[in-house]
Amino acid sequence: MRKKVLIIGGGMAGLSAGTYLQMNGFDTEIFELNETPGGVCTSWKRGDYTVDWCVHWLVGSGPNDNMHERWSELIDMSNIEIVDHEEYARVEDLQGNQIHFFTDLDRLHEELLAKAPEDGAKIDEFILACRKLTHLEMPNEEAFQTANLWYKLKWMWKMLPFTGTFGKFSRISTADYALGFNNPLLRKAIRNIFEPEIPILFCMMMFAWMHKKSAGYPVGGSLNFAQRIADRYEALGGKFHFHSRVEKILTEAGRSTGIKLSTGETYRCDYVISAADGHSTIYDMLEGAYTSPEFEQFYRKGETFPSLVFVALGVNRTFNATPHSYFFEVEKPFRIDPETAVNDLYIRVHNFDPSLAPYGKTLITAMFETRNHAYWVDLQNNDPERYQLEKQGIVEHLIEILDKKLGNVSTLVEMTDVTTPATIIHFTNNWKGSFEGFLITTETGFKQLPHNLPGLENFYMCGHWVAIGGGLPTAMLSGREVAQIICKREGKKFRITAAEPEVTFA
Repeated sequence: MRKKVLIIGGGMAGLSAGTYLQMNGFDTEIFELNETPGGVCTSWKRGDYTVDWCVHWLVGSGPNDNMHERWSELIDMSNIEIVDHEEYARVEDLQGNQIHFFTDLDRLHEELLAKAPEDGAKIDEFILACRKLTHLEMPNEEAFQTANLWYKLKWMWKMLPFTGTFGKFSRISTADYALGFNNPLLRKAIRNIFEPEIPILFCMMMFAWMHKKSAGYPVGGSLNFAQRIADRYEALGGKFHFHSRVEKILTEAGRSTGIKLSTGETYRCDYVISAADGHSTIYDMLEGAYTSPEFEQFYRKGETFPSLVFVALGVNRTFNATPHSYFFEVEKPFRIDPETAVNDLYIRVHNFDPSLAPYGKTLITAMFETRNHAYWVDLQNNDPERYQLEKQGIVEHLIEILDKKLGNVSTLVEMTDVTTPATIIHFTNNWKGSFEGFLITTETGFKQLPHNLPGLENFYMCGHWVAIGGGLPTAMLSGREVAQIICKREGKKFRITAAEPEVTFA
């Protein structure tokens, strides 16, 4: 008799867990509070434009990294058009000085030395570490919780050449590493490669992946990518319940037995997996009855990814000469909310994906990080008129800046859309409106939280609240690991049913 598994959350982790469990003879159902799969891996329509929210680059997009094998277990990666950008980003100061962060390490090395010769030794160190990491493949075939000793020893041996690089660069944050550069523009650029709090090692790994063309962008956007996996899940017999908010995880005698929805409906099962927000899972759905000092420590002191004010503009013109990822200094601080102002603007000009805008038009997005989620939630709930005015003010200020910077923007904007932390909380239920859960820091390193909670049998967690560090591959692997754990628990050999090649017709 096939065992029943109920999965809370239809984001990347939930999709992954469900798809792999379907491959292995389980009956699964996914309960998703929204009307689409993918979670934060999403896009939405605004008129003729598609606003893309998630994928900047995807580890495993190309075959030169073993993550490509994992994605290919789920979908036909050969049928996805990938854009490998020549530049990761372009950084510019008020005087017009620019640094091109090329994805090819030879070009990047040459560019950095040309723009900041005074930092030659530090640049050499950075590039050398990136080059070394191009030979790294992270273990992802077996969950370490289920792997045998031989597998663990094999991967320890493979990782041995990189222990020095990991040891040195996982202990220093990107912000602190940036302080070692003398050139002010390069110092700012390094600090803002990704989140300043993360270890510089992660940034080095990112450039290594891009150099070997295994961190490209999948044309079609985020929801399109997630939908492919959702389609595979359903093709294998999986079932979705959309608009289904789980209110409670049912337990009996220290064992999970099912779920209760906000509508009062209950569903029984053999296993429950939460791929949803970790805080609401532990403290609301389970009422804090099952936790541990390790989880408590993270929810008291763990650093989360920030929330976002995310602005999208549809512009009736092309920007072929504008870099797709542009980070530039602004003349005056740009106020986002009472606790947040930025001196630099980061925009994405989506001229690389024709599916997001009509021909001759362009989607432009801007991300503003904020940790003041409470302000936006309070405004939305208690002063909706001011909430709208705040959003409109940010849009107008952004358009004004872009009109000066890029020229001929203000009169050609025909679509605007603003997502705030309140929107993110409403859509994802993520704690503090975080866009990717717990952040990798020099304190956490690459540590992961357990998939299970002490004292509760037949229950597992996956996703960004246990797989620390964010990113679609991390979430996908987390779901895959839970599927492997359940298979082992049931005495099943974990099997992969390869994705069928997609047939296209001319």
